[in-house]
Amino acid sequence: MKVRFKNSPINELVIATYFNPPLFSLRSEHIGLFWSRIRNEFPAIEQQAPVGGAEAFEQISGEFFPMPRFWFVAEDKVNLIQLQKNAFMLNWRRRDAQYPHFAENLKPAFDKYYRIFEDFACEDVGIDKIEIDLCELTYINTIEACEYWEGPQDTSRVIPSFAMPDAGIEASGQPAFNCTFVYVPSKDLQLRVSIRNGESTARPATPVLVVEIKATGRLGQVGKSAADAWFERAHDAIIACFVGITSKEIQQKYWKPVEEEA
Repeated sequence: MKVRFKNSPINELVIATYFNPPLFSLRSEHIGLFWSRIRNEFPAIEQQAPVGGAEAFEQISGEFFPMPRFWFVAEDKVNLIQLQKNAFMLNWRRRDAQYPHFAENLKPAFDKYYRIFEDFACEDVGIDKIEIDLCELTYINTIEACEYWEGPQDTSRVIPSFAMPDAGIEASGQPAFNCTFVYVPSKDLQLRVSIRNGESTARPATPVLVVEIKATGRLGQVGKSAADAWFERAHDAIIACFVGITSKEIQQKYWKPVEEEA
């Protein structure tokens, strides 16, 4: 049985594909052509520094100014498409929206816009084949101060195996931590679990607990269908990991799991 939560604490989800070789013929002057295909749904555009840096593209592309990473932002700022020479990504960000769930809405949305991107790359840039080398699926869960977590000292209530070091003396101030754990369910699937605390960006001085689970897989220059199969396995692995590390009591009482047929 698969599990989903009615009241999931997820705050952001990222579906990402990275290309090898990068799309060197894709240049900044093409971006307006792509934007014209999705502008009704993503009316705002921004420039960001490329993930991984622009240095890898400078020597081969021959561009005077290296192409940045472009953000295409939905009007409600919930959905975001990211595009650079070697990557295509879709972000969902909570804002005031309910989590629409991966299989029902977010992966189909990614598939829709990836097809639009493939058509654009072929028709407007002359790229016949896009080879996906690396895939990532990231779930970022954020818990603000609430009934079951008031601050860092309550983290073991959410993640029972998490423990603060006990020095045998009274602590001064609130603890701060940023821990990462890596698991390898299969040779093409790695899970990186990060647990950290901080403050809410929307509500300063409000403590938050962030549980991020990122699945990464190097597939080795494959097509979209192979990436699709990987994303399905990665999604199942992330959910199983989240269910495994978090409190069963909190799952049942606050997040409300619903079992589904596999």
